[in-house]
Amino acid sequence: MMIHEEMSRKNPGNQTYLRKDAVAACILMTVLLAAGFPALAGAHSPKEVALSYDQAKKTVEVRITHGVDDPMKHFIDKVEIRKDGKTISKVEYKNQPGETTFLYSYPVDVAPGDVLEVKASCSRFGSKTEKLTVVK
Repeated sequence: MMIHEEMSRKNPGNQTYLRKDAVAACILMTVLLAAGFPALAGAHSPKEVALSYDQAKKTVEVRITHGVDDPMKHFIDKVEIRKDGKTISKVEYKNQPGETTFLYSYPVDVAPGDVLEVKASCSRFGSKTEKLTVVK
């Protein structure tokens, strides 16, 4: 009991109220931040980036899964292709052709053993990168 009385003299305010005020302030800040950044709430990286190489057409096919409600506002805005570490193509988009999964083809001349790396970036947040080693 003596310890409690000593603490009361040092801090005459009620500590319970201080904790409740701090919790309320944290909740209020969280709500304000969420309201200030609504675009980030629905933002996400592509779910899947699948690569294949068509030897006959000399193209890399990129199948992207990125589920969105409105492909005109939230979409894959950039696809970058690197071959053996060097950027060989960077294509920017203003929308995506579907609400979930779609396919892009890019002309790429490769030899067996070349490593292709494709990075698909979301217009709002995040990206996904996949690699493909070309075999004969």
